[in-house]
Amino acid sequence: MRVRPSVARRNVLRMLGSGAAAIIAAACGEETAQQTPPPSTGRRDLDAALQRARTAAATVTERAPAPGPSLPQPGERREVPVAVMSLEVAGPRIFALFANGLLEAGRQSEGRYKYSDVPLDFFVTEDWSMSRTLAAVEASAPELVAYFDIDLEDLVAHDQLTPLGDFLAGDPDFDPGAFWPGVLESGRHDGEQFGLPFAVSPSFALVNGELASERSIDLPEPTLQAFTAEAFLRTAQAFHDPDPPGGGLGTRGILGGVLAEPTPSGDYLVFPPVTVALLSALGRFRDASGGFTSLQSDKAREVLEFYGDLIHRHRLLKIGDYDIFPYVQAGTWGIGFGTIAFSDIGEFRGDNRVYPFPSFGSGRNPTHTFHLGIVKSARDPQVSYDAMRHLHSAVAPASILPPLRVDAAAVRKLMPELNGDDENVLVHMLENAAFDDSYRSESKLLRDTIVRDVFLGDTDPGEGLQRAIQAMQASSAGS
Repeated sequence: MRVRPSVARRNVLRMLGSGAAAIIAAACGEETAQQTPPPSTGRRDLDAALQRARTAAATVTERAPAPGPSLPQPGERREVPVAVMSLEVAGPRIFALFANGLLEAGRQSEGRYKYSDVPLDFFVTEDWSMSRTLAAVEASAPELVAYFDIDLEDLVAHDQLTPLGDFLAGDPDFDPGAFWPGVLESGRHDGEQFGLPFAVSPSFALVNGELASERSIDLPEPTLQAFTAEAFLRTAQAFHDPDPPGGGLGTRGILGGVLAEPTPSGDYLVFPPVTVALLSALGRFRDASGGFTSLQSDKAREVLEFYGDLIHRHRLLKIGDYDIFPYVQAGTWGIGFGTIAFSDIGEFRGDNRVYPFPSFGSGRNPTHTFHLGIVKSARDPQVSYDAMRHLHSAVAPASILPPLRVDAAAVRKLMPELNGDDENVLVHMLENAAFDDSYRSESKLLRDTIVRDVFLGDTDPGEGLQRAIQAMQASSAGS
């Protein structure tokens, strides 16, 4: 697979903390490619991720479908081009998963298939879309594609994915009950299954356990019931010490802030991500008719008021100051944020402890999913489905984290860098996950409107939400 060179902006964005970086680096409507303290260790993370993918693939538990009479036979090595994202976009964990998975899937298929990658170019622009990016590699004739959950609507709207319902229904080896609750449904659009999830990535908080011990800070339990928005605020305040007036470092209670100006690609950013907090409060964005009535609720307004207090009253989120590196290096920070798929191995060093994303009301933990799909132009969809199931059986159990239900011991094996009993925290988060049902363009409009008009402006939170809803509805009508 092709490793694209780093871009300068991504290095700058690492200073944003985990959630903010992804939206630019991956041009997502919400944060995905995220980084939490300490900064990425680069090649070490990639090497470790590759080794883990190879080790996990050797203990695959999901069965691929049995070959049928019209499918390729052992040793045939039928070419299967797979459209995948580069290391720069996917991050070390997902990139390593496919770097190893394409080879492992060929082996597990007994040589029926020879998988090759078709790299998807990614440019940080305001109007980037997955559908145009996939169309740009049409000459390479990809049969399968790996994509983010927030790009499902775009791909379906441009008729680039084959429905999977009939294939799954006719596959005796496919078990929908093997997935975590809600994961399989995240690949549906208007009731039709288009995506086969191969990884899940819960949003999480990372608490500086070492500093908490040094300062005798009483930490809440790492559960959705205990780590509420109020407990998050109390904990951040307990850590926080302003910088001394004469210079030097205090302690950042929260590694985050608000960009004072939009990025060159037009993104207004706040970290931790306000859209993730809204999902934590609401459980989902869409109502039964596809509208956004939940964003008109008191819960949604309370999230914006809470963030407004973090920024303007408590001064825990600074406007324009994202230079967190000195605090990370000195260990003078309290709470950082990230998503598991884009986390760095070094983030869990020392006594850094995994917590759910603060619970704002729904009792569920915001989570993203990653999917495999069959490209609509595939020459033989039945063969492509069989190839996809072999690939899925190679990558899904080795993912960090798998879309398939596993116990805490399996999570620990996949992530030995975890401290204490943090594997149980991750299982708790996946058993109580909330999946983002907004799309890339909608999520961007929601975030940009709130940050620009409410956090950086003087718009009332309720009015800001109404403006965001109107913009999202206009975007949906025009898509």
